[in-house]
Amino acid sequence: MTNLLRVSKVNETPGFPLRASTLYKWLHIRKHPELFTRLGGAVYVNLDKLDEVIRKGGTKTK
Repeated sequence: MTNLLRVSKVNETPGFPLRASTLYKWLHIRKHPELFTRLGGAVYVNLDKLDEVIRKGGTKTK
């Protein structure tokens, strides 16, 4: 099962390392496209793949 979180809800998620605006920008410029899934018009971030990108040093977090 894929671990997804709706991008519009990440600002409401305590401790989430990125802002929704950052994720929407990445989606728009196609940075790390493997992170995103669209379902029924909503955009979701795959948390497992985000952890992988962070571990590899592909993004800076706070």
